[in-house]
Amino acid sequence: MLFDGEAELRAALMQAIAEAPGGREPFEILLGAFRECARNLENNRAFAEPRWKVIAATPALRERELAKHAWLTDAVAEALRQRGVGVGSAGLAARTGWAAYQHAVHAWIDDPAQSLDAHLSQTFDDLRALSATTPPPQAGSAR
Repeated sequence: MLFDGEAELRAALMQAIAEAPGGREPFEILLGAFRECARNLENNRAFAEPRWKVIAATPALRERELAKHAWLTDAVAEALRQRGVGVGSAGLAARTGWAAYQHAVHAWIDDPAQSLDAHLSQTFDDLRALSATTPPPQAGSAR
């Protein structure tokens, strides 16, 4: 019961990625797909909050949740590959995008004053900012 709807979520994510307008970068595609799928989560917030509490308190359920995330991440990577994103980049984008999505969902649970969509936008903006930052050179490294 706690994991009902996995197959539907997987199908919805893959469809949203497949139907995203052309010319978008992988993170933009993922943000759009997560936004579409997040509407259902927002509409079921009364169920979502206690669900996460039960899962967080139960090691076997946390393990099951991680397996679900891995399965969904693989589906997202496959959908990106079907759009022509390279194997390595699709996997990295899927794992990073899924982590960003989970971060936004947890921020939304902690701060329901903002919509999940607002948290998704902020999280993906933060992700872009982090990836645009040039790391400082390491001491002793040749450039």
